[in-house]
Amino acid sequence: MASSDDAERSKPDPDIVAVAITRANCPVAETIMVGDTPYDVEAALRAGIEIIGLRSGGWPDAELRGAVAIYDDPADLLDHYDVSAFRRLAAGRPV
Repeated sequence: MASSDDAERSKPDPDIVAVAITRANCPVAETIMVGDTPYDVEAALRAGIEIIGLRSGGWPDAELRGAVAIYDDPADLLDHYDVSAFRRLAAGRPV
């Protein structure tokens, strides 16, 4: 977990994402972020990780371009877990 206190610059700068990845001790290739703004998408991509977009932030799909998938909200993502990037990663297949 990371907060704005952990980074000098805020999203879309990838600083806070990099802190979270480091704290999670997870390889970048095995990290997927979930976000609901274009700033989240840009920060994740600049940090070199995949991101799943959520429409619950009020942004249209076009603004979430770059996400590997876009779902309505967390419940929709869970409903589609078996076809999501998380499932593919858990199965050892590239995202």
